[in-house]
Amino acid sequence: MILNETCELDTNKKGIHSFQRSIEITSAILLLTGQITIIGVFVRPGRFSLSLGGPLFGGYRLEGRDHSQEGNLFIDILDIIIAILLINDVIHVTGTFVSSGDFSINVSGPIFGYPEVLPALPLEDYNFFNKIVTQHYIVPPELLTNIKGNE
Repeated sequence: MILNETCELDTNKKGIHSFQRSIEITSAILLLTGQITIIGVFVRPGRFSLSLGGPLFGGYRLEGRDHSQEGNLFIDILDIIIAILLINDVIHVTGTFVSSGDFSINVSGPIFGYPEVLPALPLEDYNFFNKIVTQHYIVPPELLTNIKGNE
């Protein structure tokens, strides 16, 4: 019984991983075709991530200062490097940022100090969260009743 559940979890995680890789490959193709480009860098203690966006996502394509060819070439080279890193599974799509008129994709990976992106199932995360909360916090039962009653 446990072996069947483990095999099912592994199959589900492989499906999630395949979906994540599809998003990464699609992002690389969009970078290589100029549909999206690097638009920013998020710096955090010990790590950083790159933000990708452009006209396809409702924003603007980043261009060199005063439309300089050197600046545009530099941005294109960065886009190619990011695409290669995505294709070679060195960096990963780590999330999205949605605003009122556009959105962007964030990419990062261990080479930028970001932990490896691994497929996870929501139920595993939920069970882990419950285990941590019950071990370290006292939650009054009436609070849970009130929360469930407001749904």
